[in-house]
Amino acid sequence: MAVGWLLKMFKVGDWVTLKGKTQHGKNRISQHGTLWQVTEIRNWRGSMAVHLNSKNCTFRLGKRMIPDGRWVFLKEDPNFTFEVV
Repeated sequence: MAVGWLLKMFKVGDWVTLKGKTQHGKNRISQHGTLWQVTEIRNWRGSMAVHLNSKNCTFRLGKRMIPDGRWVFLKEDPNFTFEVV
């Protein structure tokens, strides 16, 4: 899948369904859920990627619970696949 096409596919604020490919990815989905919101789209570690926040507040920061955040490469991410909701 071409990255240019993926960039046109969604924008900041859109929701995606994340699926784990590896055990690491499946564990993150189990911990934080499948529904994630796009918060940023840019080059990250040399490849185009999206920054996603989990829908639910599942990560503890001190006494507060906040959404988990992570980067997912648009093309050939080692741990995740995604679909726009």
